[in-house]
Amino acid sequence: MDYIFEEVVVKPSNSPEYILNGEEVDLWSDEYIYYHSKSIIDYVRERILEFEKKSEDPFFEIIGKSLEKEMVKNALLSGSNILFVGKKGYGKTTFSKSILKLLPEKILAIKGCKIHDNPTHPTCFSCKKKVLESNSVELVWIPRKWVRIPGDPMMTTRQLIGGISIQKIREGYDLDHPEVFTPGRVLKANRGIAYFDELGAIPSALQTMLHELIEEKQITTPEGDILPLRIDSIFIASTNPANYRGTSDIKEPLMDRMEAIPIGPPETLEEEIQIGLKNMSLRYGAILPEWHLKILARTVRFARMKDRCRYASHIEVEPSCRATIKLFDHVRASATRKGREVVMLSDYGERYEVIKLGLRSRMELDYEDGISKDEIIEKLVEEAINRTCGEIYSQIQSEEFTSIMKDINESERIDVHSDNLEEFRNIWDKAVKISKNENEIISAIEIILEAIWRCTELIDKVGDGVYEFKA
Repeated sequence: MDYIFEEVVVKPSNSPEYILNGEEVDLWSDEYIYYHSKSIIDYVRERILEFEKKSEDPFFEIIGKSLEKEMVKNALLSGSNILFVGKKGYGKTTFSKSILKLLPEKILAIKGCKIHDNPTHPTCFSCKKKVLESNSVELVWIPRKWVRIPGDPMMTTRQLIGGISIQKIREGYDLDHPEVFTPGRVLKANRGIAYFDELGAIPSALQTMLHELIEEKQITTPEGDILPLRIDSIFIASTNPANYRGTSDIKEPLMDRMEAIPIGPPETLEEEIQIGLKNMSLRYGAILPEWHLKILARTVRFARMKDRCRYASHIEVEPSCRATIKLFDHVRASATRKGREVVMLSDYGERYEVIKLGLRSRMELDYEDGISKDEIIEKLVEEAINRTCGEIYSQIQSEEFTSIMKDINESERIDVHSDNLEEFRNIWDKAVKISKNENEIISAIEIILEAIWRCTELIDKVGDGVYEFKA
């Protein structure tokens, strides 16, 4: 049984028969060698260099974050493990899943192995015995693996690493028998990606074991047993910034084995909107015109801007991109429930209840300030509407403004929900210019009138979508 503690490498000269789908295969042939001959990091390196030669982005599904992408590529190419540092909801998990796509869609593994061992370079006890002592070894195709390991302060060694069944040993099973050793989550990530979600929350003693696994490619259990399981995996972890609420410390030796890459919020309003649209749950229903996308995304972004928005100074835990996504979802749902083809301002709720629904649980205040969360949200929405309406107003040329005001003056009152809006030709023409399609026109008319109301003192808003000339 000495081979349990030795590295086992199978070559054509000492190879058993390999059986795949009932037929013997030559693992060293061009048809199969790619699917077992490389380490996981080598597969990733190869793919990154392929993208580099084509000047293409390997993480094209990640919106923005060009600097972070460069750091990730460099870290992976140099064979480093990665620690994403950032507040919740800024794409740390999404980034780790994007790295997974650099692996082959499938690879070959020994059939029945709980950690999907490499058929020519096995690491688990049972598979070493199979390839060295059996005349034939069955294989199976496995898809690429991404294993989430959630940070849990109550996590046990058995859950993280695995455990040996003393009962099975007493029953006469050998150490190499698959029922004797049960792999934990980190070992199940063999030949894939192990993603530690909130690494600092894992108990300190288990962090020490991870340090040894990453550095020495072996594990020493709390009982002193050495398990030489040289797993082939890329370790990616996430943590919140230091001093952030709920953040736990990561042991220095473990930190020293990882490259820390900061992940922050979207840099621009456009990126925030793209992320929101891409990740919406409600894919159908009322149209969200550009001005409503800006209002909702700005509401979230203003909550993060302590240096630019006076109301953000009351916020201790800021909302992430998940808040933007849910605001898009909730407002679309509100309009769709009413049978509308396009979102209107009243779909935010009379006192912005729909927006509060998406923000309340995604931000926390400094409760010493004596102001409620709902009040802050109302202020943020008003700021966002004012800013967006200011942009709309600035797009109205002086001659257009004169013509629009003439329409309002002659009619005295305009209700955007009425059926005769085409009669207000000047307002209608301007609405057509800022709309992407005819279904947006009614919402465009409303935002034009809202902008004039908010930016001048020439008209009044007297009801839901109802504006009249100010006498």
